[in-house]
Amino acid sequence: MNHPLCPLGSQAVVASVALVGLLLGGTLAGANDNPPPPATSRLRLAVIKTLAQPVIARNTPGAEQIAGGFEAGTTVKVTIDGKPEYHLFSHAFQTLGWERPQADHWFSQDGLKWQPGGALLTPNTDQKTGLFCTYGHPTPFYVEKESQWHLSYSVFRNSKPGWTGGNTIVYSAKSKVHGAKGIYGPWDFPGEVVFVPGVSSPATNMVAVSISCPFQVKDGRWAIFFCPSRDGHPIPMSSATQPWPVALSFGPSPTGPFTCLDPCEPIPMIDPPDFTENVLPIKVRGPKSGRDYWVAVFDFLAPEVSAYTPKNVFGFSWSEDGVHWPKEHGQVVNVDDGLAPGERGWWRGSWSIRTPHQMIDEGGGTYTVFFTGGTHDSHFDDFRAVGMVKVKLVED
Repeated sequence: MNHPLCPLGSQAVVASVALVGLLLGGTLAGANDNPPPPATSRLRLAVIKTLAQPVIARNTPGAEQIAGGFEAGTTVKVTIDGKPEYHLFSHAFQTLGWERPQADHWFSQDGLKWQPGGALLTPNTDQKTGLFCTYGHPTPFYVEKESQWHLSYSVFRNSKPGWTGGNTIVYSAKSKVHGAKGIYGPWDFPGEVVFVPGVSSPATNMVAVSISCPFQVKDGRWAIFFCPSRDGHPIPMSSATQPWPVALSFGPSPTGPFTCLDPCEPIPMIDPPDFTENVLPIKVRGPKSGRDYWVAVFDFLAPEVSAYTPKNVFGFSWSEDGVHWPKEHGQVVNVDDGLAPGERGWWRGSWSIRTPHQMIDEGGGTYTVFFTGGTHDSHFDDFRAVGMVKVKLVED
């Protein structure tokens, strides 16, 4: 079966799937212990083609209930009954603001024409606690030894309707249908808790503003990226001064539980290193050397919160072990580079490119990246759509 995984990527898919859930062993070293020697090769993304029009827009049938469009999550490519399908999981907004996000599922045969699979989780009030719950960052991954899809997602808990400001718990639910078709669900919500404030993140009053899917690093541990926050605002960790840090939390399996090591150090990812969110790593082979690498795309927030230009960009970085991500490995990827001469993309404003979803292996070293972005100069005045860009992984 062809299951492109969030943890392992999708080239050499059958072999990759067989590794899911296997713990290879290794030491519980800190993220900054024993980094690999300087790389002799370098990875980068070359933009091949960017669609000038969105693949999911405000007028796409099924989008009527999500006035604010989409943001974070991921998209995977799955082969079912011999036919490939794309499955997008994302939090979507019922209003133009961020007050009422829900977890959505959409699917497509070709990545161009999409159908809604339905809202998986919608905002509600917890009857036990009285807290208002919203849902974000749904990320599916397949566990081969169980022949089962899992879905990790964030639950934001607040005293009143809102996006952040309360403790966040990350759950992992399982599909009730085994095999490839389980990507359609139904899911055994709420599932198991895998990421808890104060344990998985380094302080009791910290929340994880954004998370990645679980992925296996070179020494056998499983890891999850998170963006720490206090009272809904990203904060520096350790001695760092960066306002938007990301860190790694480690666990024994893809379903955790995950624990942030002490000290919980930020991961640079890119230069400047203080504008990183929604990191989505996969494992790949170098197109020239055949070596194992870990690569990730992510929100590069500098255009959103500073005078940084260009605005139409997302971040890319790579690692030789999945643990160490030097800022020198980072790259700013400009989706405008894939437009035909004279074309203008659909994205607008300083938040024009919001969140890239994980790289999807299409063979021959090429990858598809779906991304969300603003369609109005004022980000909260219109639908946040989904676009598509084709890139090539280059090893110099």
